[in-house]
Amino acid sequence: MKHQRLFGWLFVALLLAILLSPIVYWLTGIGQSAQELTAEIGRQPDGTLASSPKAEALHRLTLPMRIEVMIVLPLLLLSFQFSGGAVALRCWLEQRVPAPKLNLQFPGNRSETQQQNSGQTLSPPIDNPTLGHSGSDQPQIRSWQQRISWYDLLIIVLFMLLFEIGLALLYLPSTFYRGFILAHQFGLSTQTFPAWVNDWFKNLLIGLVTGGVLWTGFFLLMRLLPRRWPIPGGIALLAVGFVFTLLAPLLVTPLFYEVRPLDDAGLTARIVALTERAGMLVDEVYVIDASAKTTRANAYFTGFGDARRIVLYDTLVSGYAPDQIEVVLAHEMGHWYYRHVFWSILVTGIVGWVGLFGLRWLLNRTWRPLGLRGPADVAGLPYIMAIVAIATILSLPVQNGISRLAERQADQFALVTSQQPAAFIELFEQFAEQNLSLIDTSAWEKYFFYTHPPIADRIQMAETWSEEE
Repeated sequence: MKHQRLFGWLFVALLLAILLSPIVYWLTGIGQSAQELTAEIGRQPDGTLASSPKAEALHRLTLPMRIEVMIVLPLLLLSFQFSGGAVALRCWLEQRVPAPKLNLQFPGNRSETQQQNSGQTLSPPIDNPTLGHSGSDQPQIRSWQQRISWYDLLIIVLFMLLFEIGLALLYLPSTFYRGFILAHQFGLSTQTFPAWVNDWFKNLLIGLVTGGVLWTGFFLLMRLLPRRWPIPGGIALLAVGFVFTLLAPLLVTPLFYEVRPLDDAGLTARIVALTERAGMLVDEVYVIDASAKTTRANAYFTGFGDARRIVLYDTLVSGYAPDQIEVVLAHEMGHWYYRHVFWSILVTGIVGWVGLFGLRWLLNRTWRPLGLRGPADVAGLPYIMAIVAIATILSLPVQNGISRLAERQADQFALVTSQQPAAFIELFEQFAEQNLSLIDTSAWEKYFFYTHPPIADRIQMAETWSEEE
């Protein structure tokens, strides 16, 4: 009990730190003085490009924020778990959500709460069900059905919803400060307050729906297949990755942006010529109304197979020269050519699949010290989320290194296909000013945080390619 009190105090301290951190960043005065700074990039005495003062100031604020989330969130989840808060939340739900009087659960099954109330012996632990006989089909079916009830599923869903909503509300001040206040101070946002709130609620609802489905499915697999759940879990992980990549542009993006086909005839003609030189086909290039929310310019590639699409920000289309846009399109076609999205989903899914076996091993050895009823107890959700967060953080250098390699391949493809190194260099110089991006950064930050090569590296690649040609 003593260690639970210590973790309880740590949990309270972390709560206060998260809630008060926006005030600390505000008191630095960096954001308030941002309007006085220039966004123009400069040159050092040796002639190399230098980041703009405004980009440097933004970096001084956002880097500590990123590190804070990486460190504090796993500690928050673990302190909540070790303090007994997660188990208390599950017990609180079970006390306030009465077990159904009617037999609404799977046939042949009674929930743990009902068995306790009736004085009957509890079913075997959820981590090691051993009911049924191999010589009879019906008893074996019942042993599967006795591992979880509709009431258990309800508790799992409610626990997940309450926990996710609690996290979202806890981080709401930080999210608002960074996404609205700071973005407006640095001139990166054009969004009104009501529009920002609307987007926040949309993100919350999407997270609750997707999280509810995924976590409920996760605990359901653990209950039904206590020894083999990582096998179907890995298959589901891969399937979800591919399905979400296909459906997100069709279902999620239109919730936040107006999406339309590119209607610039001159630019379309350039695209056709570009794809012909690359030996590729492009059915459609899309534009989103990013200017309603941000001043940043960007583009991205998504999908694979026949569902591939290139999406341009309208800020890019309206604010950049046709040669520069052609370079951007060639870069996105490079992702298409090398099948980067497909391989990213596949590799991430396989690594995650292996991770599920490691998670099973860990849960089987830690559920008792955590005070859980078994590895598949939903009260272990914060612990599982913390383990996933820590594993993700530790793997960031590898993940980002692979991502930077893919971006360099796409850059090389853009240079070869467009044959416009000067436009390539001008593009990234303008990106640096408009998006307040650093020209270069320290080695540790690049390897740990950067999914793209720094702008200095990309410009150097274009200069080297131009000299070789």
